Amino acid sequence: MSSNDAGVIPKIVMGTFDPETRWRDPDLARLPAMPDKDRESIVLCMDELLFPFCGPDDVLYSRCKIDPALHEYLNGLGFSFQSHYHYDLNDEHKPLPGSDVFKRCMFSLAAEQAQDPITANRVLQTAGAGYSEGALLPGSISSLYAANGLRQTQSPDEALFTNATNILSPYAITAETETYLRAAGPFSPLPDMETVVRVNSKIYSSRLLAGIGEKRYGLEAYSAAEIEAIGTTLLKRGPYLLKDPFGVSGKGNLLIDSEAMQRRIAEHLYKQEGSGLRVQFLLEPLLPKVTDFSSHWFIRENGEKEFISVQRMMNHQQNYSGSIQADEDFNDMLENAGYFTVLEKALRALAEDGYHGFVCFDSMILEDGEVVSIVEINARKSMGLINAYLDKWWEPYGLTGWLTFFSLGLPQGFTFGKLLHSLRESGLLLTAPGDYGIVPLSSNTVMVNEILTRRRIAEGTQNKRGMPKGRLYAAVLGRDDEHRSELVKSLRQMLADLSVKVYN
Repeated sequence: MSSNDAGVIPKIVMGTFDPETRWRDPDLARLPAMPDKDRESIVLCMDELLFPFCGPDDVLYSRCKIDPALHEYLNGLGFSFQSHYHYDLNDEHKPLPGSDVFKRCMFSLAAEQAQDPITANRVLQTAGAGYSEGALLPGSISSLYAANGLRQTQSPDEALFTNATNILSPYAITAETETYLRAAGPFSPLPDMETVVRVNSKIYSSRLLAGIGEKRYGLEAYSAAEIEAIGTTLLKRGPYLLKDPFGVSGKGNLLIDSEAMQRRIAEHLYKQEGSGLRVQFLLEPLLPKVTDFSSHWFIRENGEKEFISVQRMMNHQQNYSGSIQADEDFNDMLENAGYFTVLEKALRALAEDGYHGFVCFDSMILEDGEVVSIVEINARKSMGLINAYLDKWWEPYGLTGWLTFFSLGLPQGFTFGKLLHSLRESGLLLTAPGDYGIVPLSSNTVMVNEILTRRRIAEGTQNKRGMPKGRLYAAVLGRDDEHRSELVKSLRQMLADLSVKVYN
C-alpha cells in the first residue's frame, strides 16, 4: 500500500545548504577568507544528502540529477524516494548554466519550474534508471527492509502536517522559499523569514543564554575599535574567537592569538567601515574543549518539542568532519549535568519567539568537565540530523553509522561509476542489511567540478583541467570505532589506487 493509499501526504524535500550566506546582511563587514573556487558548487550539490528524510512517495528535489547508479543502490538499501532535479549536467545536448544561474537558491529555481508547466513536465522527471551490468540487485534488499517494517515511523514534520494540502520540508528557509510557496502552494505553514534569520544569528543565541539565566561567553562588538578594546582584554587571558553572526564551520570564525594579528584584522575591518559597511561580531575566549556534540529537536507550531538525537561531532581543527550518535552513557552524563533542563528552557524561548521546525544546538564539554550547553543554534536541518535519520535504517540491526566526508582531487577520466565499482570490487560497499561497510551518500558533490571542467574545456571556455575537487559523503558502518577506522583506512587506500587525492 502506498502512502497515498494510506492517506499520508507526500512531502517535497529540498533546500540550499550554507543558508547562512543568504541570511547574512550584505552590508555587514567580513573577515578575511581564502577563496575556494570549487567549494561553492560542491555545497550547492549537497542537497542530495536530504534523501533520508523521504519516504517512498516523497520527492527529493535536487539541483542536479543524482547519478542513476547511486539512486538505484540507495533504493536497494531501502531508501526509496522520488528523485526530481533541475539540471542534468551530463546532458551534453543542453548548455551549461552560467555560474550566477547555477548558484541561485533551489527554491528560486523550483519556483520558476512550477510556473512553467512545459519546463516542469520536461525536467521534473524521476531520475531512477536501470542498473548497469554487474551492479547490485536491490530487490531482495528492499524486500528485507519492507519485511522489517522500516520507514513506518513518521518523521516529526510528517506528524505535524497530516492535515495539510502539501508538505514542504526545507533544509532551511531562505528568502526564496516564500516565492516557491506562492508558485507551487498551498503548503503547510512555515516560520516567517525574519524569525528564521533572527534565531540563527549567534547574537541571538548569546542573548538567549542570558535571557534564560545561563552563563554566556560571547561579547558583542559593533565597531573595529570595540573589537580592539574587548579583544585586548581577552588576549590577556589567552586566544579568542572572532565570530561572524552567520559564520559556519570553517568559514566566518577566526582565531585571534596575538595583538599583532588582532591589529591586522582590525585594520581590515576599519577599511570596510570606511566604505560604509557595518561591523557586527561576537568575541569569545577560546575554551579548552575536549568534546563537541550537538542535540537535535523538532518544535511543533503549537510549541510542543520532540527530542530526536544527540550526536558527537568530529572536528579537524575548526572544521566539521563527521557525526556519530552518542551512546547511552554520554546521554546520561548530559542528563546529570543538567543539559536537558537548559535545552528545555531554550526550546521554550525559541517557540515563544515564533520559531517552529527542526533545530540543532551545538554544544561542547570542557577539560574540567563543564558542559557548555549552547555554543550556537542552527534553526534548520543539519549534518547531525541527517546522520540521526540514517541511523533509523541501521537501528534494527543494532548498528550506528559514522557520517563523514573526504575532500578529493579527481584524476582525468574519473567517474562516479568507477567509484561504486571499486567499492564493490574491494568488498567495502555495504550491500546487505545488517552488514558492515561504506555507503556513499551523494554523487554530484563528488563529480560536479569534474563535469563542469570537462564540459567547459570541450566548449572552449576553459583551457586547463587542473585537478577538480570533489567531496565524497559516506556513512561508515562498523562493529565499533576501531572497525569503522579500519574501513576508512581501506577506503583511503582504494582511493589512492584510483589516483584520487584525499586532502583531509
